[in-house]
Amino acid sequence: MENGISVNDLIEKADNDAKKSYMTRVWSMTKDQIFHELMRVHGESSKLLMQAQAEIERLNKLLDPDDGDIRH
Repeated sequence: MENGISVNDLIEKADNDAKKSYMTRVWSMTKDQIFHELMRVHGESSKLLMQAQAEIERLNKLLDPDDGDIRH
């Protein structure tokens, strides 16, 4: 911690600056631009959810690879 500012404080400031910058850009968009941004964000979130589900399935197989159809 230098000058009373922690790494977490710096990260939070960067996050807040990024949020403010993004919101400023969104507020200046046309309806069509906002729609395209919404579709971009929706696509990215869907991709992240699919990756998370694939990782859950991979980890489940690692935990119990020989279980087959047996249910506990």
